[in-house]
Amino acid sequence: MTATPQELIERVTRVRRPAGQLGVLESIITAAEGPWLGTMDADSRGAAELKMHLAGRYRLTAVVTSAGKLNLVQMNAPTSGQGAERVLSSKPAARRWVTSEEMPKQPEWLGYVVEWVRIASADVDHRAVLEWRLEGSSQKLAAMTDTIDSLRAGLLEREQLRDELAAEVAELRAELER
Repeated sequence: MTATPQELIERVTRVRRPAGQLGVLESIITAAEGPWLGTMDADSRGAAELKMHLAGRYRLTAVVTSAGKLNLVQMNAPTSGQGAERVLSSKPAARRWVTSEEMPKQPEWLGYVVEWVRIASADVDHRAVLEWRLEGSSQKLAAMTDTIDSLRAGLLEREQLRDELAAEVAELRAELER
């Protein structure tokens, strides 16, 4: 998920999708202020899937049918407890809604998702984004350091084997010359 909201909007408008589907996707993406990153995909039936995250804290997955209806919306927030994950689905068995607020009806899902994205955008400040990027970069740096250390250890081992082999070759040459 590396595309910015602006890149996602460009992808949405380039893809030939039904007008209703484009409107739903654009509404969600336009509400995303700040450093949201995401990706978009489509299945064989024409449903579009939008995945976005905000500094690794907030995550959103929205599946929009070719008819322009939200079929599935999964919203993850950094809060602990039961309200951290909310799932709106056209299938009642897939729904997860354990909060004090009432689950919106299907015609209101888009408005709810857009508002959720706006609230999430306002909740994450520049410092939180820098902390998230620092954490990711620190993990990459640690992995690179581990790789370099293991390569160095392997290289030292190979150098010792080379030195032993070079000593053996020198010994055999000396013995051959006698």
